Parts: sequence; C-alpha cells; structure tokens
Amino acid sequence: MPLHRPNTFWRDQNNPLRGLTVSRIVSWETAADRGQHSDLQWFWHHMERTDVTVQSAIARRLAFVSSADWEIRTDENADPTLAAEQADLLRYAYNRIANFKEATLFLASALFRGFAHLEKIGTGYANLVSRLEPIPQWFWVREGTYGRWRFNPESKSCEPRGEIVLRDDLCILESPALNLAISRHFFSKTNGLVDWDQALELGANQSIFFIEPPGTTDEKHLEYQSTAERLASNGRGSLPHGADVKMIDPGARSKLPYFERIRYADEQIVMAATGGLLSMLTQSGSGTLAGGAHADGLLALARSDAQRLSEVYQRDLDRHWLTEFFPRQPHVAYFNFDVPQQQSTTDLLAAIGNLSWAGYTVDQKQLEEKTGLKLLPLPAKP
Repeated sequence: MPLHRPNTFWRDQNNPLRGLTVSRIVSWETAADRGQHSDLQWFWHHMERTDVTVQSAIARRLAFVSSADWEIRTDENADPTLAAEQADLLRYAYNRIANFKEATLFLASALFRGFAHLEKIGTGYANLVSRLEPIPQWFWVREGTYGRWRFNPESKSCEPRGEIVLRDDLCILESPALNLAISRHFFSKTNGLVDWDQALELGANQSIFFIEPPGTTDEKHLEYQSTAERLASNGRGSLPHGADVKMIDPGARSKLPYFERIRYADEQIVMAATGGLLSMLTQSGSGTLAGGAHADGLLALARSDAQRLSEVYQRDLDRHWLTEFFPRQPHVAYFNFDVPQQQSTTDLLAAIGNLSWAGYTVDQKQLEEKTGLKLLPLPAKP
C-alpha cells in the first residue's frame, strides 16, 4: 500500500474557477514561488478539465506516451556478459511494474504542471517495484523555489513544512511549467466568452424607452412607469396622449471582436503546449509541405520529451537496481524510450522489396508488428 495517503475532502468542495480573477492567479503563482503549490496546482487541475483547447493541446503533446516503445540498451564497449546480465535484470524489473504506462503518462504531466512525483511500491523482494503510484501535484510543498520536497497530506494552502519523505522512494520529473503561460490565456478566453454571451443576450432584444407626455407629475410618473414595464414585456398596449417610444438596437455590441480575441487565446494556448506549433488548429498548409513540417516538429518534440522521461527512470530506478544486484560493478545497461518514426505501410513494404533485391530479408514477427498485418506464406505451386 502507498505510504502517502492524501486527504482532499475539504479541497474537493472548492472550485477555484468560481470568482476567478487575475489577482488570485498571481497570488497563487507567488505562493508557488515560495514552495506552496497547492492552490495553483488545484486551479491548473480544473483548468485542464474544463477547457477543450487546453485538453486537446495537452493530449496532442503527450500522445507519444501511449505509442512509445521502451527497450533496454547496453554500452557498446561494455563486457558482453555483464551487459547481458544487467539488461536481463532491467527487463525483468520493468515488466513487473503493473501500471507502467499510466505512471509514465502522469510523470509526463510535469511538462505542464512543473513537477510530478511517483511513489515506488515495492514487491517485497530486494528493491524491485510492483507499482509506481502517482501523487497529485497539490499534495507537495518545498522549501523555497528549489528546496527539498515535502508531502502535504491535507493539501493545506499555507503549509510551511509538510512531512519529510525519502528521495529514494520517489521518481521525480521537474520541468518549466507550460501552464504558467496557458493559464493567463485561459483566463482571458473565459472572460471573453462571458462578455460575448452577455452581448448576444442583449443584442437579441432592442432597448425600449418610453417618453412621457409633457407636464407629467410625480404621481403620473409612477403610473406611466408601471404601464411602460407591462408594454415592454408583452409588446402591446396604449400610451397617454403626447407620449412617445424610442428604440435602440444594441446588436452592434454583439459584433465586437470577441471571436478574434478568443481565437487568439486558443492559438497562444496551442503554441505554448506544442512548442510553437499550430498544427492542431486549422491552418493553411495542412496536408502539404507545411503540414509535414508541423508533423516533423511534433515528432522531434516527442523524442525530446521521451528522452527526459528516460533519464528519470535511469536515475531513480536503473541506478538503484543495478547498485543492489551488481555491487561495485559499472552500470552498462539502461532504460530508454523509443518514439518510432511514422511510416506508411506502403512505403515500408516498398523498402522491404528493395532489400530483397539486395539479397536481404526481414524477420516475419518484426514485419507483422510494424505493419499490423498477419503474414501467411503463399501456397506451394502444384
């Protein structure tokens, strides 16, 4: 069972999006600079769940986690026997982690939230791991901006210290938080949508003003006011002699540049999430050379992110396992994520055909894995 059991009952009742202001966002960011992350991380959690552009941008950036393959590599100049033994150990250890993909996806959330912690749940044998338990970001505090991490089990907003944790019990990824930029545009977009809805509501109905006849007394004013309200609600009735009606069309308010402002916010969110790429939005050039450039850019970004995740596992898992089972031996095997280059089945089969002309062939299992096709031999000719 996990050692760290969070308690969020009180925070579950609090929606940070209610009454949101830019001053509150700034105060949460300032507290996070002091190491108090609970309020800011709780706000980001709700932001990621409620805005479709933020959701889609995060999914696009982290899509590689589901498709990435992992492998155990060895140093080229290492002793072959030692390298094979260490590689076998690492494969065995990683295959025993029941929730490895789920844990890796949570670890990758550090790209947006600034950090992510996984707790190692042991198998009971040596220091092998059965699960990597995600601990949400709002349960962590630290001593200043770069100080030691501590566990905050009740997610208290102003918890100065928290509970001491052992660093070796955790896998931790720290990264510049993309949500810092995204949250500002999310706030602007939310305000723009609210203002736009109000303008549309007002623009659907004309404003009606009744001009009272000359010489109206205070008593008659109250009578006319009541009559005017009834007329405005049902659109029919009579007015005293000398009265007049003026109508003002506020529809122009609903035509202000709300759409452009909201679209700009969406573009900034996508650019922040995807390293300056706008391929997730409808852009000119999609499906052409420009679209291919976007795809190549996302692939390069995925490989960079995969390498950072690999380094976390190399530091927080590989090193401990190899030290335990191979004391005083050099570490010559290591974990690595591989993000494969997307290639069409047609191009792949054409490349294999060219290999056959050169006198080479491809392993059947590997080819089936790459193409998703079940390969059967041709029947023998009679």
